[in-house]
Amino acid sequence: MFTFKTVKRVRYGETDRMGILYHGHYPLYYEIGRVEAMRSLGITYRAMEDEYRVLMPVVSLEIRYLRPARYDELIEINTTIRKMPGNEIYFHMELINERQTLINSGKVRLVFLEAEHRNRIECPPVLVDALKPYFG
Repeated sequence: MFTFKTVKRVRYGETDRMGILYHGHYPLYYEIGRVEAMRSLGITYRAMEDEYRVLMPVVSLEIRYLRPARYDELIEINTTIRKMPGNEIYFHMELINERQTLINSGKVRLVFLEAEHRNRIECPPVLVDALKPYFG
């Protein structure tokens, strides 16, 4: 299992009138977690697209709102890949506030497409190789 943690502070412009993170911004926090998790493996989304010619569109998104994230809070974004990807990859997300309370959880499913014809493919070898140490 692969897990990565990063943090982001809730900005004023992301909140509603009550100072609470607007519900539509949570997928952006998930994206920050996914992008930084991939980067920690030595693979950027730009490299996936430009060098390896692989696109990774989101095909499903589940979000569970448990407690609000508030203006100026530092939010820990935990991103976990629980199983080795095949022709799709699941990112399990947890957002934790400064009091170490779980405030949000979700799951994002992406598939792999070859860039030119947009045909679905298996997980590219570069990502498989980067994840192997975490899956025995």
